[in-house]
Order: sequence, then C-alpha cells, then structure tokens
Amino acid sequence: MFIELHIEQGRILFDERINLGIVQAITGLQHQRVTVKGQADHAGTTPMDQRRDALQGAAQMATEITRLVEREGRPAVVTLGKWEVKPGAVNIIPDEVSFSIDLRHPEEETKQRLAAAIRARCEAIAQERGLAVSSEITSDSLPSGMDPALQSVLIRAAETCGVSWRAMPSGAGHDSQEMARHLPTAMLFVPSVEGRSHSAAENTIPEDAARGATVLATALYQLAY
Repeated sequence: MFIELHIEQGRILFDERINLGIVQAITGLQHQRVTVKGQADHAGTTPMDQRRDALQGAAQMATEITRLVEREGRPAVVTLGKWEVKPGAVNIIPDEVSFSIDLRHPEEETKQRLAAAIRARCEAIAQERGLAVSSEITSDSLPSGMDPALQSVLIRAAETCGVSWRAMPSGAGHDSQEMARHLPTAMLFVPSVEGRSHSAAENTIPEDAARGATVLATALYQLAY
C-alpha cells in the first residue's frame, strides 16, 4: 500500500469550499517533436502568395492544436513549449521549424484520439500550404488509476475529519504513478496558493498542509485498526 500527500493545482481544481483533492487517476502523457519544412527565400523579393513559409504553417498548426484540445475540455491539456526556427535570420523566410507537443489526459483512449487528431490536422495544414510535416513520438506514458478501495478509505477519513473533498485527476506525474503499477496506491492533494504548482512560486498555507496530513493520519489509523 502506498499513499502520497501532495500539493497540486489549486487555482484550477479547488475553490473556497473544497479543502482536499482525492485523486482518481494520474495523467497519461505523450511528447512529440513536429518538424515542418518549407523553402527559404529572401524576405524582400518573394511575394506573400508565393511563399512556402515553414513558420507560418507551424504557427497555424499551433493555434489549431490548441483549439482542438480546448474543445475537448478539462482535463485535456496541451503545451507547445519548445521551438526551433531555421535559418533564423531576420531577412530570410524560415524553411524549417520544429516544435514540441506535450499532450496529457488521464484516459488513454482520449489521449490517443487527440494525438491522432493533432497529426491529421498538421498534415492537412501542411498540404494546404505546400509544406512537408513529420512528427516523432519521443515519449508516451500510460495513465495510472488509483486504487478504488483506498480512495474510499480517504473519503471516509475526510468525512470523519469534517474536511470537504473533491475527486479529481492529477495533471502532473508523481511517484504514485509508478507505485500504482505494483501495489494499491492512493493520493491526496491540498491547495496551492493561487494554484501555482511545480514552480518556484508554489506555496501552501500551514492550515491546508495540516488538514491534509490529518486526513492522511486518520486514513492510516482506519487501515490499521
């Protein structure tokens, strides 16, 4: 048995009436590297309607990838955080652009469906613009479900302590993700101030941390006795 207490995305997942999160599943995550190729030409001598601008194609892909995942709704998220533009000169039309995709969802079927839709949309945009596009999956991890019986124990413990709670997924990876593959695992979240999580600005007030620890201790007592 493994139970983890962690601080997580309070801004998104908590409100003033909810004191504790009981995790149902930890997200699956797929990383891709997308490469778009066009043609380098001079910025002044090439008319706009004759360009094969890799950056403009990649920018359109980025916008439509974001819209696609936004339409799916929470808890689906996508981030395109790393970009490389070649040749990288102020007066040359970019002929090659690569960017990263970080796609996350706690249901594997949904994650893979979104990944396929992203690839299809990128290919369609490339064709419309006379570009070439390729993608490489650099990592792909499965979601991890938390143990239903341990979740029930945590719910009873929260209610015993008079602590409001909400079932929710984890959008970040944790030790529990690996432990869940080998033994029954559960996880508790307490709020971060302004929802800042996994950053230098992360902060949890002592009262929230103490509340989470109390529920955890109560759950451990119930399991022991």
